Amino acid sequence: MKRNTKLRISDKNFFLIKNILDFLLGIIILLIASPFMLVTAIILFLIFRSLPFIVQERGITEEKHVFNIYKFKTIKPNIDNNPGRDENILHKQHLSDYVPSFCRWLRKSGLDELPQIINVLKGEMSLIGPRPLMISDLKILRHKHPDYYRRRQLIKVKPGITGLWQVHGDRSQGIENLLHLDIKYSENISVSLDAEILLATIPLVFMGKHSDAIISGMTESKIFNPVNNFSTIQL
Repeated sequence: MKRNTKLRISDKNFFLIKNILDFLLGIIILLIASPFMLVTAIILFLIFRSLPFIVQERGITEEKHVFNIYKFKTIKPNIDNNPGRDENILHKQHLSDYVPSFCRWLRKSGLDELPQIINVLKGEMSLIGPRPLMISDLKILRHKHPDYYRRRQLIKVKPGITGLWQVHGDRSQGIENLLHLDIKYSENISVSLDAEILLATIPLVFMGKHSDAIISGMTESKIFNPVNNFSTIQL
């Protein structure tokens, strides 16, 4: 696998360093974010009158890096069971009416993903990596886009809370854009690229421009990009 990296280290040593940084940064983020997460959990409990978290099976493919992801609950129970409306895995605006106002803010800021720090500490995820997809979405991808699904199987790195697609993706370009950026990341992974993505994620959180399948427009995550085209790779 071709890698554009400035570091002269082996794959084994690189991923050891990445895992150590994930764990240390995960501990720091968890300590800093714990008060916010506690308050958020209480608010969500009052909204839903049930557990404020969901556990959702996701993976890179149905066979690779499959695990249970943790998220804050943001969607009310609904009876919209029309399967055809969920065929577009990047756009699910028909669920928008089931997202309360506070939860809309959580999704727009991306803070509904904070419980995934636990996944990072368990070694199931990285802070930075390809986007993990729901198993139901992976089934759609395999059925409707078999070529893209096979190419997604080539991704060798762990999924991440944020990544190249989350900060530079364009939903209007469809699943091709997601696949292109996730594979581009896996081919060019480096400490410097991870640092650029992490720095690009912070303003998106504070400005509420996190791209979301339910309540986002088409290109929020591409509108604000403080890193000039990611200097470590050619997009």
